Amino acid sequence: MNKFSFVASLPPIQSAISVSGQGDGARIKLDIPQSEMPAVINLQLLSGKVFKVTIEPEE
Repeated sequence: MNKFSFVASLPPIQSAISVSGQGDGARIKLDIPQSEMPAVINLQLLSGKVFKVTIEPEE
């Protein structure tokens, strides 16, 4: 699978970033606009796989 990208934001909720007290790591929730649905489908194809995440602020 090739690289893909999409725009997203952290939702304004307290649980947007949850850090595990068990040492398991963290979970991040994103709000993704409808216009990015093709990328969301690509992301779903990576379910259960390890992938690299790069964050860049949008201007």
